[in-house]
Amino acid sequence: MSRIYHVSHPRHGAALVMKVPRLDPNTPFLALNAFENECRILKGLRGTHVPRVIAASENTSNPHLVLEFIAGDDLFQASRRAPIPVKDLVSLAIPLCRALHDIHRQNVVHLDLNPGNVRNRANGEAVLIDYGISHHAGLPDAMDIAFGNEAGTTPYIAPEQLRHLRSESRSDIYALGACLYQLATGHYPFGRPNLMSLKRRLVVPPLPPRFYNPHIPPWLQEIILRCLEIQPGQRYATAKHVAHLLTHPDAVTLTRRAHRTRPPSRWARTRQWFQSLYRVFENELPLHPQERAASSPHVLVTFDPMRESPVLLESLRQAVARIARNEPHSYFTCLSVVTQDELEQNADTLLERQVALRRWAKPLGLTPERIVAFVVPGTPTTMIVEYAHQHAVDQIVLCARGQSTSRWRRRVSDRVPLEAPCTVTVVRARHAPAQHHPSKVRRRLR
Repeated sequence: MSRIYHVSHPRHGAALVMKVPRLDPNTPFLALNAFENECRILKGLRGTHVPRVIAASENTSNPHLVLEFIAGDDLFQASRRAPIPVKDLVSLAIPLCRALHDIHRQNVVHLDLNPGNVRNRANGEAVLIDYGISHHAGLPDAMDIAFGNEAGTTPYIAPEQLRHLRSESRSDIYALGACLYQLATGHYPFGRPNLMSLKRRLVVPPLPPRFYNPHIPPWLQEIILRCLEIQPGQRYATAKHVAHLLTHPDAVTLTRRAHRTRPPSRWARTRQWFQSLYRVFENELPLHPQERAASSPHVLVTFDPMRESPVLLESLRQAVARIARNEPHSYFTCLSVVTQDELEQNADTLLERQVALRRWAKPLGLTPERIVAFVVPGTPTTMIVEYAHQHAVDQIVLCARGQSTSRWRRRVSDRVPLEAPCTVTVVRARHAPAQHHPSKVRRRLR
């Protein structure tokens, strides 16, 4: 629908591209609408996961859009040589998940996610391009008026898009699953892209990835097939959650999906077809992408299970239980950091701390998919803040400074709230007396 040119500018350099919509008679009728839609959406997007806008004009006599040029196309090249090793797939998928979550937090649904629309910066960050058919929850939808055919790239279109539903952020989760399927197997989820492949995804799930590649681990097949569920409500709520599970395979809850190696039987296909006749795509909550991202928080719980008092540990557990109860789609990482001095004193500290973390988390009754626990060596404050940055953590929960017997925990409770990129909740032991900060006491004495 557009022509793309390499261009340069004295002030911005030579690494630029210009996009000009096709206006000839053979152009799809929604080309101009798509161009105007992309200009409006890109002007409002910010961050490293979208291309920087240099200039834009929606003037019908000379429409053009000038963007920075991002040279990397690692995901596209990997899709051409697929199947690729699991390690490489994960290293490509995690930046893609983070980029997708970033635009969802800005109220945008991409709706045309595919390997050709993903670029990579030199530092490995993924950049999503081509927002012509995207939907912004805060702007008038220019594509609704011209929407007549299924817009998008056929192998990656979600079932609800065929019903012209454009506001569902989990449509991008479906496309993400299709990308992972292609990288893992070298095939599209529903075979050759044609009208039949579009209709089939309304009725039945795709062939299991292990049908093509038996070396795919069950946890990866579970993630891929859940992303490709017909009903949006059965998919993962956010791309950030997918990235979390790719990073922590042990947290993936394995179901029947994980172990399939053959197509469904004829009877199963017939039953699914009859069910599809009465199936209505449920959108249980009419949430904007930003609201859905906020309703699935990633919570980092950090403490020393070997040294905190039993009362404080119980208060911490109750605080986490309240979050889990109030936010049904939340998920948790329990992190404990072991210093080098502790490792030198006791080589078994890592294992003992890991066991203690799991014992503390067990009464919460959360599924493995909602909670993981691990111990890492390093400097506590640095490791906690870095983890929060890398995994886009929404909230950190830690113990109060004055009630911890651990010296490093007292330092952490002071520094983490200052350096963390998210909300920090400090938990006190229940019914514990209030303790004054030393600096405030000195001021009062003066």
